[in-house]
Amino acid sequence: MSSSSEVIQAAPSAGHAALGARVLLLLSAVGSFTSPPLANIAAALGLLAFFFTTAAASRLRAAATRPVGIGVLILLATMALAMFWGDAPWDRRFAEWWSWRPLLLLLVATTLFGSERSKDQFALALIVVLALCAVASFLVLLLPNPVFIDQPGVILRNHTTQGMALVVGVVLAAMLAWGRPVAPARRLALFAAIALFVANLALVTTGRSSHLALLVAGALSAFSLVKGRWRWWSAIGVFAVATAILASSSMVRDRFATAFEEIGTASTVTTETPIGSRIVIWKTSRDLIARRPWFGYGMGSFASAYSQQIQEEPDVAWRAEVKDPQNQYLRLLVDAGIPGALAFVAFVMGVLRQPAPAPYRGAALALFAAWLATSVFNSHFQTFAEAHLLALVLGVLLAADEPTQPRSSCAATAPATCS
Repeated sequence: MSSSSEVIQAAPSAGHAALGARVLLLLSAVGSFTSPPLANIAAALGLLAFFFTTAAASRLRAAATRPVGIGVLILLATMALAMFWGDAPWDRRFAEWWSWRPLLLLLVATTLFGSERSKDQFALALIVVLALCAVASFLVLLLPNPVFIDQPGVILRNHTTQGMALVVGVVLAAMLAWGRPVAPARRLALFAAIALFVANLALVTTGRSSHLALLVAGALSAFSLVKGRWRWWSAIGVFAVATAILASSSMVRDRFATAFEEIGTASTVTTETPIGSRIVIWKTSRDLIARRPWFGYGMGSFASAYSQQIQEEPDVAWRAEVKDPQNQYLRLLVDAGIPGALAFVAFVMGVLRQPAPAPYRGAALALFAAWLATSVFNSHFQTFAEAHLLALVLGVLLAADEPTQPRSSCAATAPATCS
């Protein structure tokens, strides 16, 4: 009798822990594009709360045996091994490995958001926050003497972070609006949020990565939400409409025109430019990879290896100390060589093979594809803001269905409080 009483008393606290963990992970997602301290503190407290949930260890073991969990563990283990063949100080090696930590949040999130209700609540809360940010972004442009850290209207961490976060908002809003039957008023509100996000991307946010992400994620979202023979036409239509909207913006046109000009002068550039410098960095990084293709240079060694390599290339006009090749795939190969590339492929395959109900899986894959595309120009799986945001959203959307509790456990004694 006493053991049954203990289970009844423990169940509410475990249920509160699960709810608290979900709220904290939501706050961490919000912090990823607003405040790094909030993201870190909320993530740490969320993990702590998770371990007070019912059967936390068994949940984590189950998550680790699913496709995305296997992929995450392979990637983390491979990058940990790459610390041992680097020549950088150990604190730098560990810091480089630690930049992959958002994948741990992804793994935990897949155990906490198994119900449709929890997924929808997470998505809706994130949409509301992003909508407020987008409105504030437009409003600050009306201030007489606005002060901007990055660019006019960019109120989040930087233009890339603001743009990628708004793309997440577009995909989540489309998922909630057309993923299942909803009330017309709610669908209209979600459509208004999409229009707000796209308008900000076209008129305010200058990040070219976010424009590319919008095209990729928008087309794939439409493909996942529409059934039958119309799905291909819907994807093409959304891609065309999004392209037309972006092309109608003089800001977007100027940004891409500048990019093409920088590509043409990359070989002679003497000052740092966003695209021209990237081309120089990519060429030098490819030379580094050609020297050590099998295992790379080890975690934390890119900066020193790059510095040495560029001094040996007299035909390069622009030189600078570089800590990131601005390309996730080159960074993987420099850090961990072929094992790192294969581990990343295992992670990608794990995400693609992870079962999840519609419409959540379609939204997850649309965002994942967008991150894969923009990672040609950035290390978005290791950059703090973009990595944390994607990991948490992916974890929520790809979470397994809520497990059924054994009748002999809390489900049999206090079903209302089980989580």
